[in-house]
Amino acid sequence: MSINHAAQERTGNVAGYAPQYDNTTIRQFPRNGAASPFPTEALPRPVARLVEESSAAIGCRPDPIGLAALVTLGSAVGNSRVISPKRGWTESAAIFGAVIAGPGQKKTPAIAKAIDPARKLENANQREYDKELDEYARELRQYKVDEREAVKSGHPAGPPPAPPVAERVRVNDTTIEALLPILKENPRGLLLERDELVGWVKAMDQYKSGGKGAERQFWLQTHNNFPVSVDRKGEQGTVSVLKPFVGVIGAIQPDVLGELAENREDGMLERFLFAYPEPRQSLWTDDEVSQGALVAYGDLYGRLRNLSMPKDEHGDPVEVPVTFAPDAREAYIGLYNSHRKEMSAPGFPGCLEAAWAKLEAYTLRVTLILACCRFVEDGSAERVETEDVLRAARLIDYFKETARRVFGELRGHDPKKRLLEDVSAFVASRGGVWIGTATELHQQFSSPHKPGRANELSRFIKEAAEDEEGFIYQSEHDNIRDPETGKPTTRRVLTLYRRSS
Repeated sequence: MSINHAAQERTGNVAGYAPQYDNTTIRQFPRNGAASPFPTEALPRPVARLVEESSAAIGCRPDPIGLAALVTLGSAVGNSRVISPKRGWTESAAIFGAVIAGPGQKKTPAIAKAIDPARKLENANQREYDKELDEYARELRQYKVDEREAVKSGHPAGPPPAPPVAERVRVNDTTIEALLPILKENPRGLLLERDELVGWVKAMDQYKSGGKGAERQFWLQTHNNFPVSVDRKGEQGTVSVLKPFVGVIGAIQPDVLGELAENREDGMLERFLFAYPEPRQSLWTDDEVSQGALVAYGDLYGRLRNLSMPKDEHGDPVEVPVTFAPDAREAYIGLYNSHRKEMSAPGFPGCLEAAWAKLEAYTLRVTLILACCRFVEDGSAERVETEDVLRAARLIDYFKETARRVFGELRGHDPKKRLLEDVSAFVASRGGVWIGTATELHQQFSSPHKPGRANELSRFIKEAAEDEEGFIYQSEHDNIRDPETGKPTTRRVLTLYRRSS
């Protein structure tokens, strides 16, 4: 009996089988071995240029520069824009980013190159604030003179001069008690830069006025742009921020990566996008970052900072949604559905479910940043185009791969389930059903987790599929004639089904 004939006979014999299978090929991501390259080409051109030139000049991988640039540009957008795929769902441009690399891998200069425009603007704002403080001091002295004169003459004194408000764009080491007033006065949002993220996370569990762990809860809320508040020490009242925006970027060494999670399952680790490049030997190079690259990137940052941000009567930001062009929305829906189907695919690691849920939101956040970069550069309408969605998909693919590395190292994977995940993708790419011998499967199927022998592969798949409702493994013997002797014989034929999600 031919394999095709066998397929026709079996399709009606498997419970739950239907001819309409999910034909979407589930993208496979490496779990071990060399890291995939950072998709620099998916970045806006001024950003890609800075990343490429800085990587060559510093002698580092492009990954940390690319991630830090996304965080920095997102902080420039701040609360001025949100993305809205449909009514009732919005996401900001806030990113929590972690660069994972060992000592000597140029983490600090790489991050510094990307956040340099924010540092320069912060320095310029501080100089302007110092001038305003001097002027305020002069006005206050004059007010006190005028106030005394008013008292002598029996007239009421006028209102005192208002103190200046410092315009802030970044912070690097602050408590939430100090941070909340800064966010209140700067509703657009801030960039938090930490050289080592472990210290930042450990400080969250110190006993403070809000109780042990209160600061950690604050950052979980802030990542979602949910309202936060804190009681002021030694003062009456509470400082509340309706929509806190903080982009976070910092570095961590691989051997202390687990300390970001602090042995908790509260979702803090899953809120990060990771850059996790392979180590690189950094030898001397005469390469330098061109002035043109620095100017173009700095100009893009400035244009994003200049996006208008309306406020309500209380001084809180009013959401300005960036919506999708019709074809871009279709592209996003396809991406969303593919992502969701990936999460429900047979063999998908349970330790990645929370991270993938956060990546669903990050797909929108990265799309928003890319769209804003594009329309402030070319002056086009403020909406998401298909190009933005496709570029975001490339970047999210990279961040999925790094998430697999991170959570695989921290929490491990069942090797048989990891094998089944790849087999499921293999079967899905063939219409949802594959029929053939164990030897044919071993020859056609490619995976870094594939056993060396055909019978081992089929046995592992059978064991892994036993508790997977979405995947069916069958093994039967067909009666055939030996092609050499012509005598009747049998051969074992495997039937693999991946049910539609």
